[in-house]
Amino acid sequence: MEVTERKKILVTTSTFPRWKDDTEPQFVYELCKRLVDINIDVDVLAPHAEGARSREAMDGINIYRYSYFISKYERLSYNGGILANLERNKFNYILVPFFLFAQAFATWRRLSDKEYDLIHAHWLIPQGFIAVFISRYLFKKGPKVLCTSHGGDLFAFQSYFFNKIKKWILSYSDGVTVVSEYMRKICLQMTNIEEKIYVCSMGVDLFDSFSPVKGIKRDSNTILFVGRLVEKKGVSVLLDAIEIIIFRFPRLKLIIIGDGPDRTNLESQCRKLKIEHAVKFFGALSHNQLPEMYSLASITVMPSIIDSRNDQEGLGLVAIEAMGCECAVIASSLPAVDDIFENGVNGVLVRYGDSFELANAIDLLLSDADKRAQLALNGRKSVIEKFDWKTIQSRYGEIVQSIVDK
Repeated sequence: MEVTERKKILVTTSTFPRWKDDTEPQFVYELCKRLVDINIDVDVLAPHAEGARSREAMDGINIYRYSYFISKYERLSYNGGILANLERNKFNYILVPFFLFAQAFATWRRLSDKEYDLIHAHWLIPQGFIAVFISRYLFKKGPKVLCTSHGGDLFAFQSYFFNKIKKWILSYSDGVTVVSEYMRKICLQMTNIEEKIYVCSMGVDLFDSFSPVKGIKRDSNTILFVGRLVEKKGVSVLLDAIEIIIFRFPRLKLIIIGDGPDRTNLESQCRKLKIEHAVKFFGALSHNQLPEMYSLASITVMPSIIDSRNDQEGLGLVAIEAMGCECAVIASSLPAVDDIFENGVNGVLVRYGDSFELANAIDLLLSDADKRAQLALNGRKSVIEKFDWKTIQSRYGEIVQSIVDK
């Protein structure tokens, strides 16, 4: 869908590529790029980071990066996200008030300099809170506000104080998008906003990027994990599962793509389990390197758990990327992944946190090439219909137009 009358939106986010081929998650950038394609002017407001430009244009998107501390100490965003960086180094808590003030001031300044139809705030806290507060209270006729929750912001902040804030944000936003039906149910338990909440995930380019790469032969002994190395991703459970089955598959190789605060502990766990010879930590790779890895592996595992902060996956784009590349997927059976999987048809679901059940599922697929192939074919077919960027682009165009025109 192309927006009939050109709209101007300000996107606020704490995660955005800092430079070309950055290894940071790309989904906010990919959405912005596609909104530009359907007749929407997009300005992005994101935190600055050392080595990044304060202002630049990228694929038709105007990017403004606000500084919030001395450049070399701007370490609250990126490299795993705000929560992970707070856990990694307690010093980073000092940055929080500076970050909040800088973002609020930068948002106010953008709204003062330019008239926008809509603020699209990614994550309820802090971007959603700041967008709603500034638009509602500092401007007589502020732009409409669309808030998007990606999961961690909805699940992780479980206290009376933060739940009150989330309820206020949901109530006073003009629209809310969430990436799964389960998240919609959680929002509706907090406040009656049924008429303005939309389920719309981020997308994956399943034709030009995430499709089987020609010339790469799939390795029946290679298992893949892709994601941040943080507690909720469940990599520790996966390593325990590898230790259980390694004697049956001595040539098995687990490739771990991603980085984060748990990497040192996970490497130590490999040594303790005596599986370091079978596990390779590749670190973070750029987005355009991933299709080759998905096309090489025989199985991609998404062993996510509900962590100690009650945080969990909002959806799981890694599974969609892998399925797009016709790689069989094993995933934890968390509520949000119901939007992706039909167990046994386009993937295999296991009880989260259960290394023995995960080991049995890996054993089953490694031992049955035909089963892997059928899951892979079914997987690609199922995600193309729901999660390709062309579908998501059209849906977001409709959402933006309906909110602005109300």
